[in-house]
Amino acid sequence: MIKQDIRERNSRLRQRLRRTGEFLLRLFYPVHCPVCDRILSVGSCGVCDDCEQKLPWAIQPLCMKCGKVLEDDRREYCRDCMKYPHQYDRGIAAFEYTGSMRHSVQQMKFHNRRDHLDFYADSMVKQGQRWIAAWRPDVIIPVPMHWKKKNQRGFNQSELLAEKIGRQTGIPVRRDIVKKSRNTADQKTLSQAERRKNLEAAFCLKKDPEGIRTVLLVDDVYTTGSTVDALASLLKKNGVKYVYFLVLCIGKG
Repeated sequence: MIKQDIRERNSRLRQRLRRTGEFLLRLFYPVHCPVCDRILSVGSCGVCDDCEQKLPWAIQPLCMKCGKVLEDDRREYCRDCMKYPHQYDRGIAAFEYTGSMRHSVQQMKFHNRRDHLDFYADSMVKQGQRWIAAWRPDVIIPVPMHWKKKNQRGFNQSELLAEKIGRQTGIPVRRDIVKKSRNTADQKTLSQAERRKNLEAAFCLKKDPEGIRTVLLVDDVYTTGSTVDALASLLKKNGVKYVYFLVLCIGKG
């Protein structure tokens, strides 16, 4: 009984010390809103109240293939998916890649704002949880980055997002399956056809995906789907049955 009382007191003490430490950390190193960069009050999380009301969530009506927001709710697919066949099975995004979210993502990628990633991962899980439950992926695979680009940036945001999503969902994250073997040109400067050609033979297997039936790819931004298609094609040629994707932001159709 005495030992149990001591353990309980020690547990309460550790909890108080942890809360105090978290409070002091937030006090001296305040958390910023990942959208507008405003300092958040101690104890708050996510985004500021103003930005929360304006977040461009990707909500219905959505394309039944890529998850882009449709302008006409009578349609089932966006123009891109009607025009170009895709290798993946289906995908979903948390936000539209527009306005404040576009700025936020660019700050994260090009100005090392990795403090945004917790909010991003939470939003992706919130938006994608029912889809993930239906797809039942065996593993999460982050979209790989060529080692030269990763060294230049200092991190691969897709890997960091995948790790956070994996911890929340309990799905194992595999970074040992595929790699980017060719350092390609920046996709954002290319047309649809140029993007697909740019990614030809850009990815290769690091390890045979033996025993893996369903894969969930994780990335930060989806525009035309060329990257996801290239990976889906590679995985399916090597035995994977289904390839889905979950991204933070998606472009307009």
